[in-house]
Amino acid sequence: MSLHCSAKCAAALLLGTITAASAPKTNILFIAVDDLRPSIGCYGDGHAITPNLDRLARRGVRFGQAHCQVAVCNPSRASLMTGQRPDTLGVWTLPIHFREAKPNVVSLPQWLRRHGYTAVGHGKIYHNPTPDPQSWSEPIRPIQFQRGYAKGWQARIREVQAKLPDNDWRKNNLRGPATAAPVIDDHQLVDGARTNMAIEDLRRLGQAEKPFFLALGFIRPHLAWISPKKYWDLYDPKTLPVIIDGEVTPNTPPYALSTSYELTHYMDFIDFPKPWDEQRVSDAVARRLMHAYYASVSYVDAQLGRLLAALDDAGLADNTIIVLWSDHGWKLGEYNGWGKMSNYEIDTRVPFIIAAPGMKTAGQSTDTPVELLDIFPTLCDMAGIPTPDFVQGTSLLPLLKNPAAKTDRVAHSQYYRNHDSAEYMGYAMRTATHRFVEWREFGTGKVTARELYDHRQNHSETANVIDTAPEALVESLTSRLLKTHPRRPLQMVPAVHSNPNRGRQPAPLLIANKTDTEIKVYAITPRGQRSRRPTVVKPGDRTEINARIGGVFVVESRDGTIHEIHSPSLPRRTINIERP
Repeated sequence: MSLHCSAKCAAALLLGTITAASAPKTNILFIAVDDLRPSIGCYGDGHAITPNLDRLARRGVRFGQAHCQVAVCNPSRASLMTGQRPDTLGVWTLPIHFREAKPNVVSLPQWLRRHGYTAVGHGKIYHNPTPDPQSWSEPIRPIQFQRGYAKGWQARIREVQAKLPDNDWRKNNLRGPATAAPVIDDHQLVDGARTNMAIEDLRRLGQAEKPFFLALGFIRPHLAWISPKKYWDLYDPKTLPVIIDGEVTPNTPPYALSTSYELTHYMDFIDFPKPWDEQRVSDAVARRLMHAYYASVSYVDAQLGRLLAALDDAGLADNTIIVLWSDHGWKLGEYNGWGKMSNYEIDTRVPFIIAAPGMKTAGQSTDTPVELLDIFPTLCDMAGIPTPDFVQGTSLLPLLKNPAAKTDRVAHSQYYRNHDSAEYMGYAMRTATHRFVEWREFGTGKVTARELYDHRQNHSETANVIDTAPEALVESLTSRLLKTHPRRPLQMVPAVHSNPNRGRQPAPLLIANKTDTEIKVYAITPRGQRSRRPTVVKPGDRTEINARIGGVFVVESRDGTIHEIHSPSLPRRTINIERP
């Protein structure tokens, strides 16, 4: 019997009339959109032109109060994909890969593969530098695409770099313009090219006996905001809701708000002002940026439309669950800031839609607070497979059955901040009525500041009412936060890291690749970060690495079957990499 689930079976599972254990398995189309805030039509933004996102919302249940665990790419995605909270996983920042924090952790696609699924990934599902080949049934395939910049952009970067001070970090790390509107076909840019490949795999996997977990991660609307000119032409920038009078919320710690530094990576915004600077973003600049963001969203929306049309045309809509999420929100002038990286709702709240065949509640929505952490157990329930005991989220199946149900749920987010050489962790908890934030010293857990925003009055979070709120309310919120996030010291360095204290004596490693797949060897720093340029060893080759005692290296195969950790020793050590 086919493992695929019919619409009747999927609907029965959703309505709870059959048990998860007895339900046949359903395909899963898993769609991530980078930096997408809820500025889309189905979330009430009348300026956004997003017909395909809007149609998907009518096809499923829209979560109006969905929150990421950390408002920055890597830790948000690592938490979602492993089902573990950032403090459990030990990943809070961009540089640390979750495989160094927890080498034996099992990701969502790995778990699904163990239960009969074929898992194939395209684009940005994990943080781009660490795509995690162990998660996928097939090696991630490269694609050809254009940047979308006008000819000569690299020379212009060098001209700008030449004028920077010698100690400026952008001397060797400056990006092109922050926006561009090339006259170009959709598929010539990265998201269109990946959509083409995902559509090919959708048709191929849909013919197979096994159910599929097909993941497609769109890059836009992450900077740089580059989309074909026809999407810019959809908007009149004069009509966009530009914010140039935003203010930093009073009575908040100086580390509560991010610095808008993301835009300073780009050659045309190297002097972009910080939120608390006297200098302001001009109306013209704000409109250009807003225009570019909305155009990028419409470009991604069009690619989503092509993917969903392919699903329908292939006859797969009746046995495929669709999940769409964003890794975090983005400020477009709110609090005089631009970017993500805070505990404010504008940064943690994300679009999140789940659609399933035969869904009786299609087109409905809920404002119950939920977390991206909940995706892992929800998909297990919907697919009819057991939920692993390491998962820390809670299944959303009851809300999918009855979006109007009143449940006492909260959503947690957090953000690590290094400010004036001191480290802090801020924990945010969103209830149905309030957002409560507790900042602590990272290394001790000692409370340093608190914030409280009353969402019964407004959603702007421009008034921190912690000093005037009823004491009983603050005590109740504090008690609830401590149940899941107790005050304790945290350690940034992950389990896998090099140890220079063991000595620095040279101890070369000879890597012999005895497999039929390419392998990559990453040097791990004392802080647990992977080298940016791994050593690549092709099948049958041998490569010597200049290592030292105390060093640590991670070996991964391109096909995901090999993940090993090695340390050099004396005399020179030969490591034979073979199939497990």
